[in-house]
This record gives sequence, C-alpha cells and structure tokens, in this order.
Amino acid sequence: MIKDPRFRDKLNFRQLGGYVTTEGKSVKENVFYRSGAPFRMNESEIEALKQLGLCAIMDLRSNEEIIQRPDPEFPNILMIKHSGAVSEGGEEINFSSEGMNRIGEGGKEQLALLKNYYARMPFNNQAFRVLFEHIQKGDVPILIHCASGKDRTGVACMLILLALGVDREIVLEDYLLTNVYHREAIQKKLEEDKDIILKHPEREELDRMTFGVTEEIGRIV
Repeated sequence: MIKDPRFRDKLNFRQLGGYVTTEGKSVKENVFYRSGAPFRMNESEIEALKQLGLCAIMDLRSNEEIIQRPDPEFPNILMIKHSGAVSEGGEEINFSSEGMNRIGEGGKEQLALLKNYYARMPFNNQAFRVLFEHIQKGDVPILIHCASGKDRTGVACMLILLALGVDREIVLEDYLLTNVYHREAIQKKLEEDKDIILKHPEREELDRMTFGVTEEIGRIV
C-alpha cells in the first residue's frame, strides 16, 4: 500500500503498488489506485487526481447513487460504470445511507441483508469481470472507486492482488486498512448510536460494517 499525502485520509485513497508476491516479485506502482468517490474530493484533490495520468476510472456504485451524487467530468479518461453489488434478483443495490435505510430499520434484518450482499459480492460478479477485461486490454493506470472506497472497491482490489499472487493475509491486511482511514467516522457513529446499542447490541456490528469493513467479510474472498 502506498498512501498519497495529497488526499485526505477519509477519502481512503491509496494505490496497490509495492506489495511483494509469493514469488518475490513486486506489484508495479502507479497502475492500480483505489478511493472513495471523486465527488467527495476538493479542488486540490481533483487536480492531484488529474495528474496521475489515469487511463480509466471504474465506478462501482449503483446507477441511483451516481445520479444522486455524480462525479466530476474527467476529459480524456475512460469512465466505466458498473454496479459492484446486485441482489439475487439482479437489482442494483444502493449502498448510500439513504439506500441502506430502505432495506431495514437498523436491526437484525438489515444486518442479515448486508451480510448476504457482502457474501455474494466476490462471486459471479459482472462488474469485476468488466474490470478485469479492461485491465487485460491495457486500460491502466486505473482508479477503482465506489462511494466510500471500502466494500465494493475493497473486494475488487482484493481480487486484483490475489490474481497478482500477493499472499492472502497481506491482501486481507490491505482490505482492513479502510478501518484506519475511517476510524473517526466509525467512532463518531458508535458514539451517536450508543443508546441504541445498549438496547440492540447488533447495531454496533451494523455500524462497523456500514462505516468500515470487517475481517469476516474479507475472509470470504
């Protein structure tokens, strides 16, 4: 993992270069980048993004999320949009806070649904097939993002690192780094919900899953 100091921690921006594979090779730097959605970036961060020489940007958000909060325009960069999470019925899943509120009231039902979505995400995922097709075609350097750059982006980047031969435990450590970047948001949410958590302990796990990532989900990949 290589962090870029030009981007605030809460954007969860970093690149995958530098990791050593099980064969002793290193993942090439400045090829694979990951982040939260660019609409969250300020002007200086947008400018820094333009200086990376990106060939493509892969947006894993649902169409509804993209319409609600569109990214800035990036001329001369290939924009690939494909939802990284769909229901068993093939419907795109809106992972925004508004979308999550629609699938449950924050209790066991919502927690179970989220776990089901995350458990399905790495398998038979058309978005990840599209991503690997573009990588194989040479559409790199590429930025991969969703809303917060944690779940859909995290799983996509785990698959890339595993395909390149990086040790599974190292890949999991990279996935869990999101909790370091999102520590402030996670703690803030837990504090806001402390009274609810006392009555409904499952709310803590739901908050940690919504604002961060969990090892349980990471080990599914």
